[in-house]
Amino acid sequence: MPPKSRIRRKVPLVDSVLIDSFSAVVDLLKKHGYDGSSNVSDFYFANRKSLDPIIYGPNVHSDEFANMVRWHSPIGIECRKAIIEYFRTKIHQHKQRITKEWFPKITTMIEDPDWDKKVVINPADLYVTIDFADFRFRFNRRSLRIRDFTYAFQVGRIGSEIDLIGIDLSAIELENCRLVNLCFHRANFDNARLFQVELIHTSFSNTSFRHAKLVSVQAKDGSFFNGADFTGACVFGIFPLGDNCLSEPFLFNEISYLHLARLTIQRFLRIGSKQMVSQQPGRHTGFANNPTNDMTFPATKSIKDYIIWYQRTMQKVDRLPSASIRQGFVFLFSVLATKHWTSFAALAIFTFIVVTFFTVLYATLNCHYAFTDNHPISLFYESVLVFTSFGLEGLTPLTHLARFIVISEIILGYITLAVFVYLLAKKIDRSY
Repeated sequence: MPPKSRIRRKVPLVDSVLIDSFSAVVDLLKKHGYDGSSNVSDFYFANRKSLDPIIYGPNVHSDEFANMVRWHSPIGIECRKAIIEYFRTKIHQHKQRITKEWFPKITTMIEDPDWDKKVVINPADLYVTIDFADFRFRFNRRSLRIRDFTYAFQVGRIGSEIDLIGIDLSAIELENCRLVNLCFHRANFDNARLFQVELIHTSFSNTSFRHAKLVSVQAKDGSFFNGADFTGACVFGIFPLGDNCLSEPFLFNEISYLHLARLTIQRFLRIGSKQMVSQQPGRHTGFANNPTNDMTFPATKSIKDYIIWYQRTMQKVDRLPSASIRQGFVFLFSVLATKHWTSFAALAIFTFIVVTFFTVLYATLNCHYAFTDNHPISLFYESVLVFTSFGLEGLTPLTHLARFIVISEIILGYITLAVFVYLLAKKIDRSY
C-alpha cells in the first residue's frame, strides 16, 4: 500500500475552504485528536459524529471520506490487497487460456486457406468476465466476501453493483477483461492502464484517472464516467463516448499554446521524435479515437467541441512531415496565430510579437528611414500605425528596402484582421 493515498477529491470544510487530497483530511484529523500513528479508519469511525461537522460543515452529512478511509482499516487493507490480486489472477489465467486455445486456431489460419470455414471466432471469448461472484478474502481466519467488508461500516448502501467506492487502485493494469456490475465511484485509478476493457453496468463517476491510459474501452449498459478526473491522461478510445456514459462533464486539462506550438514547429521542421504526437500527452489530456457523435447534452458540448478539435488538430500535426510546404505553412500559421482557431489570446500575443519585430527592424535599419522621433516607444507606436493601416505619421521610408518592409507589415496587418474576423465567426458558430 502506498505511504500516502493519492485520491484527489474536493471536500468542503466548515469555513468553505476546499481540500483535494486524502492526506489533507488526515492532517485535519490530527488537529482534532488523531495521533497520526494509530489506524486512521478506526479513529474516524469511532469519532465520526464529532468529526463529520468539522470536515463537511455543521449541516452536511456525507459518506465521501468514510468510503475512502474504510480501505485504510485492517479489514480494508486486506480486502484491497485481495482485490488487486483477484484482478491479476483473473487476467493472468485468461491469458494462459487464450494462448492455449488460440494457438491451434492461429496455426490453422496461417496454414489453411479455408481457415474461415473451419475456425469459429467469438469476440466475446477474448474478454474475461470480472464480476466478483467468486471473490473471497481472508481476515481474522475467516473467508469473507465484498459484502462482508461493506457491511462492516456504517456507510450508505448501493443497489446491485459491487461496492468498490473510494478504493485506491492506482497503477493497476487491466486488459482484455469485462467488468460487470462494479461501482468505482470516487476511486483512484491514477497512473493505471486499461486496455481493451468492456464495461457493463460499471460506474467510474468522480473517479480519478490522472496520468492513466485508457485504450479501447467499451462503455455499455449503464456505465458512466460522469465527473471523472482525466488530468494528464491518455484517453485513446472510449466507445462510444456519448450520452449513455457521459451525461455530466469530466475533468481534463487542455494542451497549452506553447506546447502545441513547439510540437507543430518540430513536425514542420521534421525534427524530434517520429512517434505520433497525439500519443504523447503527459502535460495535458490526450484524446484519440473517441467518437463523439452521440454526445448531445448541453452540459457536455464544450467537452465534445474540444475533443473534436484536439483529434483533428493532432492528426494534422502528425501529418505535417508528409504535407506540402504550402499546407504545412498555413497550418503552422494557424497554430502560432490562433492556437488553431481557438484563442483570441494567442492572436493578441502573435500580433504583439509581429509589431515588436517590425519595431526592432525600424530601429536596426534606421538609416533607411527618416524619423521625427526615434525613441523605442515612438517606433513601437509607428509600427502599430503601420500594422493597423492607419498610415505613417513620424516614419518615412527612404529606400526600396524600407518601403518593402512597411508594405510587408501592412499586408500582415490585413491578414491578421482577416484571421480575427474568421476566428470570431468560428467562435460564434460554436456557441450555437
